[in-house]
Amino acid sequence: MVVNPESLTARYIANNIDFPSANSVEYFANGRVILMEFLVKKESPLANMTLSHFRRKFSNILVCAIEREENIFIPNGDVVIEENDTLYITGNRIEMVLFHSFLRPRAVRNLLLIGAGKIAYYLLNILKDTKVKVKVIESSRERAQWFSQEFPQVHVVLGDGTAKEILLEESALNFDAVATLTGVDEENIITSMFLDNIGISKIITKVNRTSLLEILDEKDFSSIVTPKLIATDTIMHFIRGRVNAQHSNLEALHHVANGQIETLQFFITESCKITGKTLAALKLKKGVLIAAIIRNGRTIFPDGNDSIQIGDKIIVITLIQNVNQVTDLLAR
Repeated sequence: MVVNPESLTARYIANNIDFPSANSVEYFANGRVILMEFLVKKESPLANMTLSHFRRKFSNILVCAIEREENIFIPNGDVVIEENDTLYITGNRIEMVLFHSFLRPRAVRNLLLIGAGKIAYYLLNILKDTKVKVKVIESSRERAQWFSQEFPQVHVVLGDGTAKEILLEESALNFDAVATLTGVDEENIITSMFLDNIGISKIITKVNRTSLLEILDEKDFSSIVTPKLIATDTIMHFIRGRVNAQHSNLEALHHVANGQIETLQFFITESCKITGKTLAALKLKKGVLIAAIIRNGRTIFPDGNDSIQIGDKIIVITLIQNVNQVTDLLAR
């Protein structure tokens, strides 16, 4: 198995650019289902809305989990969304685009990349056929020249992109989003904090060392990307998918909320023990939510009356760790 952390991280960043209000965006079922994480800000129209009202307004979008004051829980309809909550929601792409428009985000048309490394290379290849205009600031003359030749449509600037004077000179404030992608975590963090102070609404910060995540308050950053964790999810999916595969196939695995929430995609086989029962009749462990069912190309955002059938793909949100198969979700 070959894993390319830089390529995976570039795709992760591109997903975030598509939804600038989101802290993170994950895709399941070949893009049919999206899991989005975002912060409810003070001026948000969602603040003080009950989840029952939310479901009436956005009938095909499900609030899977809420992070509030360092506590994470799977909510019921009586819960009221509060300012500074972090919401984890699922929906299909069309519904999520409409929901995202409701939040009135600033679309990303101009992107500034600080650092011309491997992630920037893969990201520019992803974005080259889009309408996003990109500027790159790189301190290495050799790298800057190479990027200019490789991507003639991109404006490459030779300079220290972590220096305040350079950022102001290159009109950083005029960009819809900035990604700090240098090889030094501390420089990325400090530069992102400066960019936040001058009013950049969407900042993507690369942090390699997972130990730093424990002392950072992610609410102070638009999006933090950690290549090591993104690669780890891919490897864990590969390993777990081979455990008890005769009962169910684990097809995708992602961690959010600093690893406190696992999002999994399973393919349901004939021997799986949860088929033929309504979700209300299934005895699921506390902290488990069946967020979506994909059946014959159609996505269902289920309630208690829906059931799981052989051949379905299911998207599961869980606060339980190390789930290897569907039966791990059932109460004993």
